[in-house]
Amino acid sequence: MANPNYPGQNQGAGDVRALNLDLFSGEIIGAFETATVFRDKHQSKTLAKGKSFRFPAIWRAGGGYHTPGTELLGRRINHTEILVTPDDKLVSDVFLPDIEEIINHFDVRQPYMKEMGEFLARHYDANVLRTILLASRGGALFTGDQGGGAVVNASLATDGNALIDAISAAKQSMDEKDVPVNSMPVYAAFRPAQWYLMARTDRNLNRNTNGSDGEVSYKSMKLTTIDDIQVLKTNIANDVYLTDNRAAPYSTAGNEKFIPTNYRGSFGATVGTVWTPMAACSALVEDVKFQIEDQPRKQGTLMIAALTVGTRTLRSKCAVELRTGAIPA
Repeated sequence: MANPNYPGQNQGAGDVRALNLDLFSGEIIGAFETATVFRDKHQSKTLAKGKSFRFPAIWRAGGGYHTPGTELLGRRINHTEILVTPDDKLVSDVFLPDIEEIINHFDVRQPYMKEMGEFLARHYDANVLRTILLASRGGALFTGDQGGGAVVNASLATDGNALIDAISAAKQSMDEKDVPVNSMPVYAAFRPAQWYLMARTDRNLNRNTNGSDGEVSYKSMKLTTIDDIQVLKTNIANDVYLTDNRAAPYSTAGNEKFIPTNYRGSFGATVGTVWTPMAACSALVEDVKFQIEDQPRKQGTLMIAALTVGTRTLRSKCAVELRTGAIPA
């Protein structure tokens, strides 16, 4: 009788795929990290041994002119806190029948890992972007403070030059609210359609406008920054902008289009968003993980990818929405 070798078996005993788990875990984490766009562009905190993460917020100190002889009693500085809670666990699961692996002429596990990781990344990114948008519509934390903002122009969806001006105006709006736009990164996210409108403008193709020598040809058209704001082109914006998800469907079987209540809104006029990392924060309970389970009773293998995280508004004044008109009712 042949004595087969199982490279995935640990010390020649037990599950023949035991050592494959780390490889697959690495693949799915790699797929998630590669696909996600917004993970490093907002605040993220690991939540352990608790149900929520609390961010303290402190308002400005006051002062005034002193009259000699008047006792100094100290002034109040207002405090508040922002609560960030996780969502339910987000899961992508695939069942692979043994017979299909046997008769199939190519490996499917690695492609499945990639797709499962990208599923988690798409949902995570979309929820972060929705939260940043909702932040731009939020109010002030303190009396005398300011909330989010918007730049409204009916031509933003079709005019690249108007978009460029709107991005700069959004940064100016945050600057005037004492958002430290000169000492922290500022980002802007657009659908590919609007990104290409800006990229094709003479203001972008002429490098002199951007402070460089020479010109950019249509062959090598690039758009990275506007007014020191990093401009992102992402299809996640296609899923978020120009949509109304206030009545998102729910399916107990797992509907990819399901949107939790905290992320719902009417974004039918939204064209872009400008923000700093302080606009939103994620509470990470459990990072991306992968599980594989052989199921002899079902004659197959169950593969599960999961992520437990929640994203909430942090500072509303750190986000500005770009839209073509009023928020749809």
